[in-house]
Amino acid sequence: MGAGKNLIKGIIFMGAYIIITMVIPYFTFTWIKDLSDLGIPIVLEQQEYESIIFWISAFGLLISSLAFFSYSSPKQSIRKGVFALLQILVNSLYIWSYKFSGAADILFQFDASQHMTGYFFLNFQNMIMVYLGIYFLTIVLKGYDLVDFIINREKIREKRYGISGGYEKK
Repeated sequence: MGAGKNLIKGIIFMGAYIIITMVIPYFTFTWIKDLSDLGIPIVLEQQEYESIIFWISAFGLLISSLAFFSYSSPKQSIRKGVFALLQILVNSLYIWSYKFSGAADILFQFDASQHMTGYFFLNFQNMIMVYLGIYFLTIVLKGYDLVDFIINREKIREKRYGISGGYEKK
């Protein structure tokens, strides 16, 4: 694939990661915070909200930039392997940040009338741990790919460029 196509592919995937890791979570947590204004009091203070949005933005930007470099790199290149591994590691930190920013625990409190009060609590920590287990396996896979790209570097170049030992085939 040509360099121009790789750049376009990188920009498309960067845009997709911006939407997935930044835009959708931002609107979701803004909507949850605004539910308290509609008469459903939610225990999500401004400081917690700002912390959640900060970590979503920080890791979302990192993930999106790494996605650009990963997807704009040539197939089976060491650069692609390094950026893909870094992207998975930052994705793991992104998921882990949900646990520590307060986004994994949401408490809904409500007063239906003077005689009836209640609450329910959404806890996503177990789901986050499952995702981290999956990411661990993905890290192992991306690490294997990187080692494979390094070991088979000459074979990959020969297949890609038709070059054997530094000379073109005739």
